[in-house]
Amino acid sequence: MRPADRHLSLHLGFALGAVGVACAVPALCAALLGGHWPLLVVAMAAVAPALFLVAFVRKVARWMRAPVPFRIPLTVGQQRGLTWIRHSRTGSPHSWFDVLLRMFLDVLLFRPLFRATPTAPSTGGGLAHGMGRSLWLIAAAFHGSLAVVALRHLRFFLEPVPRFVAVLERFDVASEAVLPAVRVTSVLLLLALAFLLGRRLLLPRVRYISLAADYFPLLLLLAIATTGLVMRHFARTDVAAVKQLTASLAGFALVSPSPADTWLVVHIFLVGVLLVYFPLGKLMHMPGALMSPTLIMANTNRVQRHINLRNPQVQVLHYAEYEATFRERMVEAGLPVESPVESPVENK
Repeated sequence: MRPADRHLSLHLGFALGAVGVACAVPALCAALLGGHWPLLVVAMAAVAPALFLVAFVRKVARWMRAPVPFRIPLTVGQQRGLTWIRHSRTGSPHSWFDVLLRMFLDVLLFRPLFRATPTAPSTGGGLAHGMGRSLWLIAAAFHGSLAVVALRHLRFFLEPVPRFVAVLERFDVASEAVLPAVRVTSVLLLLALAFLLGRRLLLPRVRYISLAADYFPLLLLLAIATTGLVMRHFARTDVAAVKQLTASLAGFALVSPSPADTWLVVHIFLVGVLLVYFPLGKLMHMPGALMSPTLIMANTNRVQRHINLRNPQVQVLHYAEYEATFRERMVEAGLPVESPVESPVENK
């Protein structure tokens, strides 16, 4: 086996095995627990959010304590200077408002992906350069769909259902030919995840640098989305019973629906695994992007001096003070001194 194939089989196999275990464990536990299967849901619903919150806060606190000794904004445009030179407000922000505008474009609209120019070997030899607009489009579809799906799930926890959730559900309909209606974001989420996973498997330059930490979150999200679609369109999970269960969990009074729904148990367990893994892996790029000094700093290096407050205090001597302190040693070493050397006779 070639090293590249061995690398792929090792990391992809590990990620597949981890997701497979995460699916098999709750299904087996639900079968063994029988009527007590909600205990597994309660355990995951209690442990996963707590671990997520603790790990998330610890990592963010560690990032906040990290020193930033220099002003290092990443600039992709003309800095503010002379009045007759056009200033790029979003490429080289000068004020806090410009920084907010730049963060909106870069974080919410994925501007760096939109203007990326990947380099890859071409079929005719040499290197080819092209705009990665397809990756930008898929990334926007994935993050947007995931956000809408997460917001739609609020109807299971809140009563009455917020108005904006009802509006999302009304407009998020792909087809009403089947009941329940097919959601646009559900289909987009699966297609985007499949594209991102296929990109890592099919592009040699991306597959070469992909590790198990890259495959695992994609496979885990695919498993969560798949189990959700199965419950909605094939297994036909009782939505009223699910809402009763989530409402009871939120009120710390467990109501046990019966019989055991294996798909529901697996789905909730996988969501718990995602919550636990979130602060430990690369998914922390979400808060990390909002705390990156290269993004949140204004480019005011020419206007304001940036002083590193962590620099140690150093005692500085002027030359006159230095010579007064070490004058005798300088004379013995033959070094020139500015003030004349007094003889012992003159001192007497």
